[in-house]
Amino acid sequence: MYYTSSGAYRKTKMFIDYANVFLTLCIVVLFVCILVFKDWQNILFPVVFFTGAALNLGCAVKRFIEKQKAGAIIRMVIMVALIVLGLLCLLSMI
Repeated sequence: MYYTSSGAYRKTKMFIDYANVFLTLCIVVLFVCILVFKDWQNILFPVVFFTGAALNLGCAVKRFIEKQKAGAIIRMVIMVALIVLGLLCLLSMI
């Protein structure tokens, strides 16, 4: 894969890109498992939200590296919202 970025954070950005692809695939697999296995819904919904939060954290770090602070702050707000939703799902299981 040819990566056009340069600079000190080139490998960091590549790692974040690969992690984003992996986390996106994990979210898709988890969503399919939620649709197929109805009895796992209570356990997998918080995992999906926390995985989405990790995905947004990676995107926010990449935006900070690229000096796009407004986009990074928006990603961080979305990450906090996903963590709150994940915690609400966990609390609803109790």
